[in-house]
Amino acid sequence: MRVVRPLLVVALAGMLARDADAQSAQPVSLQASALFNGVFGNLFEHLQNGFGGEAQIRYTPGALSFGAGFQYTSHAFEGRTERANLYGVFVEPRYRIHAGSNVAAPYVSVRLSLLKVGITGGDLSLTSSFIQLNGGGGLLVRLSPRINLDLGATFGYDRLSAGEFRSASSGASLPVGSSSGANAMARLGLAVGIGG
Repeated sequence: MRVVRPLLVVALAGMLARDADAQSAQPVSLQASALFNGVFGNLFEHLQNGFGGEAQIRYTPGALSFGAGFQYTSHAFEGRTERANLYGVFVEPRYRIHAGSNVAAPYVSVRLSLLKVGITGGDLSLTSSFIQLNGGGGLLVRLSPRINLDLGATFGYDRLSAGEFRSASSGASLPVGSSSGANAMARLGLAVGIGG
């Protein structure tokens, strides 16, 4: 019995060490996510909430990580055939909160998106840019040593720059003033760790 107890302790410690290694994040990960983008305010008249996706690369040296990527969402206008497409790049620093689990970890994040606005499906086109500045957080769930499920949500500020609507059929143009509003975004994605 005196020999068995130390062997059990050593075996248990070895298993815990292997589990901890299996749960450690790789320094670099690639992520693809589905996005929901809810818009509020008077950015466009009758602009509806939109859906789309994002792809990002993330560097994780520790609890603080840095992500950058490309996002796209498509939004209908109530009563019109045109759709507004918001697309462009973003940066997203994130701080992971240690919650005592190797399986799930909450995080807080800030996100800055620099987007273009494209109008499709009708007679109108638009030249303008769009800024989103969001804060929020989410939950990372470890599915395997290299794969995380990411559930996130943010709320923030939208700013549409001044631009110009143009009619393809008539050639007429109409100036659009700058405006601001708010947005709420939700994300469901998978991140795959690469590297050591």
